[in-house]
Amino acid sequence: MLSLSNLLPRLRKRGRSRVLKTMIVSNLLILMLPMAMGLFLYAQVENVMESNAERSNSAMLEQLRLSLDNKLKEVDILAKQIVFQPKLSYLLSGDRSDEEESYRQVEFVREYLSRFKSFVSGFVKDFYVHLQAGDVILKPDMRTDARMFYNSYYKYAQMDYETWRRSVLGGSHNMAYLPSSVLLQNPEEAGGNPADVITYVQSLPLHEISGKRGALVILIDAQQVQEMFRQLESANDSTIYIVDRNRMIVASNEKGAMLPDRVLERLTGPSGLFDETLNGTESMVSYTESKQAGWHYVSVMPRDRFMQRVMYIKKLALSLFIASLVAGVVAACWLAYRHYRPVKRVVDAIVQGKPVPDKPAANEYDFIRQTIEGSFVEERHLRNRLSQQTPVMRADFLSRLIRGYVDPEQTGEEDPTLGFTDIQFVSNVFAVFLVQVEDISRFSEDRSERLWGLIRFIISNIGTELANSRHQGFAVDLERDRVALLVNFHPMPAEQLAEELRELAEALLRLMKERYHVTATIAASSVHEGAGKIGSAYLEAMAALDYRMFKGRNAIIHFGELREAKHHYYYPIEFEVQLVNHVKSGDVENVAKLLDNIYAMNIHSEGMTPELGKCLFFNIVSTFLKIMNSTDVDHEALLGRNFDPVKHLFGCTTAEDMHNATKRLYERLALSFRTDPSDHSRQLLSEIQVYIDTHLSDANLGLVMIADHFRMTPQYISSFFKKASGQNLIDRITRARIEKAKQLMEGAELTNAQLAQMVGYTNDVVFIRAFKKLEGVPPGKYREAHAPGKPRLQAHYE
Repeated sequence: MLSLSNLLPRLRKRGRSRVLKTMIVSNLLILMLPMAMGLFLYAQVENVMESNAERSNSAMLEQLRLSLDNKLKEVDILAKQIVFQPKLSYLLSGDRSDEEESYRQVEFVREYLSRFKSFVSGFVKDFYVHLQAGDVILKPDMRTDARMFYNSYYKYAQMDYETWRRSVLGGSHNMAYLPSSVLLQNPEEAGGNPADVITYVQSLPLHEISGKRGALVILIDAQQVQEMFRQLESANDSTIYIVDRNRMIVASNEKGAMLPDRVLERLTGPSGLFDETLNGTESMVSYTESKQAGWHYVSVMPRDRFMQRVMYIKKLALSLFIASLVAGVVAACWLAYRHYRPVKRVVDAIVQGKPVPDKPAANEYDFIRQTIEGSFVEERHLRNRLSQQTPVMRADFLSRLIRGYVDPEQTGEEDPTLGFTDIQFVSNVFAVFLVQVEDISRFSEDRSERLWGLIRFIISNIGTELANSRHQGFAVDLERDRVALLVNFHPMPAEQLAEELRELAEALLRLMKERYHVTATIAASSVHEGAGKIGSAYLEAMAALDYRMFKGRNAIIHFGELREAKHHYYYPIEFEVQLVNHVKSGDVENVAKLLDNIYAMNIHSEGMTPELGKCLFFNIVSTFLKIMNSTDVDHEALLGRNFDPVKHLFGCTTAEDMHNATKRLYERLALSFRTDPSDHSRQLLSEIQVYIDTHLSDANLGLVMIADHFRMTPQYISSFFKKASGQNLIDRITRARIEKAKQLMEGAELTNAQLAQMVGYTNDVVFIRAFKKLEGVPPGKYREAHAPGKPRLQAHYE
């Protein structure tokens, strides 16, 4: 990066002298150019003026084409909006003329044609639709028969009724523009209020060649076309024509003016220019073609009108040439210095307000160019950054809107927030879905944030796609495993809205389960009117989601289906006393039955709220803790270190999971109070011993491995084995391994390392130490003492 102190000397030494010299030389060259070019222009002024006139005429003609094409686009848009109305197709297919059909026609006028009245201003004077079935004319705010319409409203001065029916309504027209003609807008009044119109006709239906059943007629104000003609005529004194595809003159700025056939035949291609003698006058004919209507715009300009200007310009050019030569010599140096001063001031201002570019500037102009290019790059960078933040701002706005943090008065169409985030509501009817993801193990075993982001993306896409198929939906992430869906319904009856709400929830849950194997719970609010009620809908969905502890996973919970809540639960002191007695007596079966009864009497009853359900389970767990605190039960041996039964219980998502977790806790506690070994205890002890004997070669065999296999805590397994067998579990494993090693010694010649690996020791040092501890001698001595033919040593066992 160049420093400011380094840049300024360079600009003084190199840039200033170079730019100033360049300016002086440039000014002198400019003075030389008029001397050479002036003579050439003087000789070529006629051709130049003629060429300028031709270009000017073509440019103005092109401007006329663009102006009229823009107006004709309005006609085309209006025609398409009317023609493609499904209701119009239905009216065209009808062949009745009863009151019901009349009502449908009036309804079409009121609901569809009237909305296009905004087009009836300026260029489009009026429009109407003719239905052959019933010979009916439909226009905004009117339905009448064709004869009454022609005689009372719109009547062509040069066309009787039958000709009008045959040429306008009855013919086959495809975007046809009829020549300009006089239309009597009030035929029954004196004078008839005449107006020049160009008639656009489109036969209906649109895509049927035969079997025409109606027509769309649009009346174009020819006076506006004449006004465009007058603007062009005042500029170049030309005559303007509009010629259609059939070489018919649609309009002209001179009434009754015609073009010879030889001229019309040369109107080929998109544009052109040629000379032609018309009425004994040399004229220049230029034309351009409209792609919008297939018209040719033709301008005819007599040559003698602009040749007078050519001679005047010749004399003026010679005078200006001499004057400019004298004045230019005097002003060359002064202008060079004067033009350099503002450039220098601009450079100084840029240097003071902007960092200097890395690349050295050749002169002031290069420096200004680099600065401008850098500004453009910086602007594009800022715009890209802003566009990248738009989805984040949209998600944040939706999140606040759904939670009710947005002022309802600012959610209208005038609110710039909605436009900036590209959010447009189709109505004021809303509902909120909350999708709670319960299980994704069948989708993937991964539990990374990337996978959770993918799950939320899938839910958002499916939800918005389902909602947009009939209405409009917006999705936003709320939590790691929760997505909110705001549904904006099209107006419809309340019963149908409720059914749409139900079908949308069922479709979303079914797709998530069948296609992606994701278990989820969907909570749906009621349907609300007004953007200010979106926050209330979210609170309803949250309240419904709390009931998943009763409904379970993979369920749909509608707020409107929740019954009136009761304010108590059933867990009397008698039940608590019975539960304590069953536990202390070690009666596991009756403990389980009593807990099942309490669960059924409360959770399966109507009106239980999630808050009361949690209170019930908290009360049952408090009884569990009372029993443990009032007895000598070892908390760590029974539950494990740092195990909190309350946190474990309320970590469950459903009431059934809480109930099962409670039963398991009470089962362990009841088993700890049993003094005599029961059949179950004997069976468990036998299974543990068998498991030990069959896994002696596993180096991981220990208390944790056995506890994981039997799905119990290590503390409980250790306490149970000690109480049931009278010996420590680790000692039992060590004894079994040494006995198996002794058996292996008798069968083959094995090293201590091989023996250690075969009975589950990681190295022979640990094996030798354990062997000597139990047998009194190392393995080698034991093998020698028990070799065939040698007296046996007396082993010392613990």
